[in-house]
Amino acid sequence: MRRLIVVLVVVIAAIGGGWLLLRGGTGGGATATPAPSIPPVPPSTEIVADGRVVPLRFAELGAAIPGTIVEVLAAEGDSVVAGAPLVRLDSAAAQAELDAATAAVAAADAGVARAAAGVTQAAATVDAAEAAVDQAIAGVSRARAARDALPSSASSAQGRAADAEIDASRAALAGARANLRGARASAAAAAGAATAARAEVDRAKAGLAAAQAGLEQLTIAAPFAGTVASLDARVGERAAPGVVLVRVAGTTGWRIETTDLDETTVARVAVGAAVTITFDGLPDARVDGTVESVALFGASVQGDVVYRAIVEPATAPDGLRWNMTATVTVKTGG
Repeated sequence: MRRLIVVLVVVIAAIGGGWLLLRGGTGGGATATPAPSIPPVPPSTEIVADGRVVPLRFAELGAAIPGTIVEVLAAEGDSVVAGAPLVRLDSAAAQAELDAATAAVAAADAGVARAAAGVTQAAATVDAAEAAVDQAIAGVSRARAARDALPSSASSAQGRAADAEIDASRAALAGARANLRGARASAAAAAGAATAARAEVDRAKAGLAAAQAGLEQLTIAAPFAGTVASLDARVGERAAPGVVLVRVAGTTGWRIETTDLDETTVARVAVGAAVTITFDGLPDARVDGTVESVALFGASVQGDVVYRAIVEPATAPDGLRWNMTATVTVKTGG
């Protein structure tokens, strides 16, 4: 019982001491000084992102089909017009294919001509067979009329002769009708052959178009007027699809594409926001601009999700080059 009382005294003393501490110590009833409050840090009114310079219009060109480079018709820095040939690949095989396809079209056209002649001939045969049937029908009618015209005094031999004439005219009619059926079957076959011949022409022309396209694919041409910004093609080298050989930049201007705008800041970048652009390669240049667009899809770059914003500079300083690095400072308004 005494031990329990001692424990209770100790607990009460501890509670009292804690209360005194909360009251600010043992002396004078002084109150504790409140801790100073830290004001919130306002969000930055700017976002800084890295970027690169790209032409407003550009093309990265390569071979559509594999081949050996036989001609390089341009050099870096050349100004080219739309459609100007830049690089040619070996066209010997493609030309042989084109020649074969051209011959196939000529053969198919000749087949159509023969089929058309067959249709014409078959139609003439049908007409002649129909005329023969009409004549045979008339012959049966005449034979019957001749038998009916025999007088009652005619001999049995005359009657049998009249019946034989009818039988002969009927046989001639059956033969004429059989010939007509054959002629019509031949006409149908001729029409089918003509249809097949026309289909063969269509196939041959499709093959010719494919061969022509294949030949054209062996020439890499400028898709629009511009400047050859890079050229990585040498005569004798093998060109493979998917490998860029020529880059053509348009002459209409430049834009800046950000390269590291991450998901923590992209929501604060608004289309139309004012920006300031500086260039690592042109330290004296400082250009104003505007955010033209912000990507809705973020790409994974080295483990980070990065969104591309496109910035349109108000002016383009002299000396600007494709892929120059830039710093883009976006005004967010707080």
